[in-house]
Amino acid sequence: MPAVITINASRALDEAGWRTLHLFCDKARRLSETRLGSGKTDGIKAKVRYEQGKGLGFESELPPEELVSEFLMVFRFFYLQKERTHLRKVLKLLGKYTTTEEGRAALKMLGRQWDDCLFAKAMNVEWNNKKLTSAMLLDLWFNAYYFHQDDNKEKELKELVGVFSEGFAKYMLLDAAFEAAKVVYRVYVGVRGIVEEHFSDTTQG
Repeated sequence: MPAVITINASRALDEAGWRTLHLFCDKARRLSETRLGSGKTDGIKAKVRYEQGKGLGFESELPPEELVSEFLMVFRFFYLQKERTHLRKVLKLLGKYTTTEEGRAALKMLGRQWDDCLFAKAMNVEWNNKKLTSAMLLDLWFNAYYFHQDDNKEKELKELVGVFSEGFAKYMLLDAAFEAAKVVYRVYVGVRGIVEEHFSDTTQG
């Protein structure tokens, strides 16, 4: 796919819409400036090993926890549905005012990529008789560990960690978030030009 997708929104976009796009760009920039989002740390690694008599073992190498928390703290603004900058809401807003077929096709492609990152199978893993998806991982870690204290989610997360180990379960979480973040960056690169132009014109006016 092209490195940059340019989105052309019509002038019909209202000020509330422009403010949402401005907020989205601000959050996306912040995400890219985190240590993990900027790529200034060593990559995370994981592997599955089989030992005779012991079965499967799960190993992982992860960045320090404070860097993980920093990255997820900003990523949640695109993942949580209640947020104005939830990626699907932003794509819908852009689709409403995009004036070209090429732009609308690009937005649909980005939406599919976002859904694939979150709802496709995570490493073809099955857990509790169902396919483990990235969305399930994010739901458990966000609601039982990072941002909320849901007792039921905590129980599920402990079960997941008991099967895969905490490090490997967190590796799967980060792998999902990194892939989804790539879609956020593509949208950001596509819209920041028109957002900067709009707010520059508004300031000068």
